[in-house]
Amino acid sequence: MFKKIFVCLSIVALLAPMGGSAASSLAERLKGHVLLQVASHGEAWYVDPVSMQRIYLKDGAAAYSIMRSYGLGISEADYAKLAAGNVVLRSRVTGRIVLRVALHGEAYYLCPRTSVLSYIKDGSAAFQIMRSCGLGISNSDLAQIPVAPTSSVQPATGNSQLTTSNSLAGCPIFPSDNPWNQDISKLPVAANSAAYVNSIGAAKGLHPDFGENRDYGIPFNIADNSTPKYSVAFDYADESDKGPYPIPARPEIEGGSDQHLLVLQKDECKLYELYDATLNTDRGAGWTAGSGAIWDLKSNALRPEGWTSADAAGLPILPGLVRYDEVSAGAINHAIRFTAPKTQKAYIHPATHDASSSTDPSLPPMGLRVRLKASYDISKLPPQAKVIATAMKKYGMILADNGSSWFFQGAWSGGWNDDDLNTLKTIPGSAFEALDTGALVK
Repeated sequence: MFKKIFVCLSIVALLAPMGGSAASSLAERLKGHVLLQVASHGEAWYVDPVSMQRIYLKDGAAAYSIMRSYGLGISEADYAKLAAGNVVLRSRVTGRIVLRVALHGEAYYLCPRTSVLSYIKDGSAAFQIMRSCGLGISNSDLAQIPVAPTSSVQPATGNSQLTTSNSLAGCPIFPSDNPWNQDISKLPVAANSAAYVNSIGAAKGLHPDFGENRDYGIPFNIADNSTPKYSVAFDYADESDKGPYPIPARPEIEGGSDQHLLVLQKDECKLYELYDATLNTDRGAGWTAGSGAIWDLKSNALRPEGWTSADAAGLPILPGLVRYDEVSAGAINHAIRFTAPKTQKAYIHPATHDASSSTDPSLPPMGLRVRLKASYDISKLPPQAKVIATAMKKYGMILADNGSSWFFQGAWSGGWNDDDLNTLKTIPGSAFEALDTGALVK
């Protein structure tokens, strides 16, 4: 997997003999570095500067996903200083992965060995960074640095697989047993599946509501403890979490009428979401929104029964978005958010809210889980589309809002390929089946 060239470039890179060094001292000296096992053909590890623990980088795609998940949000002003060589700022973030919040989390790594700031565009770029920045290390010295709980230690054969997980910016996107993260490939089909699919549109095609154009998609922001928090005035205050809400100086907000503002606070591992967010001066300086919800990403707690969120179904939005970092890493490990033109006045958990006055039982309820049929052939789809379609077979989609038929949502990235994504439009609604995931709540 990792070529022997790794070892050749870094075999003499460690600074001094390690005999007798305490594990904590060694981890402190090597924090932020990529370490390459000389005796194991350059198997790679990243030493997290915060926890001082090492994370296994199986290959370029895994390195891209993992390194991004340990990223630190950065403003455009600070990024400009970093790129210009600001000594003070560089000393603070050397060895860290920084995420440009204003550009949907574009990731950069400041190599502590070369002081080069590199753009981690994808798995290939991560591979090149590991090759140019890696430090050779012996197995005995590596063993002094503890392995992170989220990392998989490779066996002697080197054929281990990373543990499947759904995380972002170092935070879990809900526990592994959360409905969003549930493998539904074996769940039974709902008795009225055909009626639901026909209602949404059996002949209508799947539609990715995101792509190369940054005017499409739902953006998200990464914040930390330095991000200021603000009170928000809500139109639906009785079903909104009071806050305050962390909001970056120039946050990314969804275009169009919904104006969703999503913020993941990585130091708290909490998700703050607003619907119709506006920095409004005509009602007094401050933020206003239609509704808002705060989610503890380490908990499976739902909204109170009958409550909305920043989404019509009372669901979180970010967990259901298709993200480029996941697709480029080769797997989406969660369900995907989608819309339907008409819904009934009912919902299925984990949804907690309906958005209809109709009692027509043929209409789908909010929270409905659908799955791309196992028999549907996706073998000829191009790379990005195939990863997404595979996730639709294993994790499915969850109905979250009223909207166009089979539109599913993602976050913008410059890495998307519209020609690739548009092949998903050839998948008809009839290729999906509704699942039995629980009783209707009316």
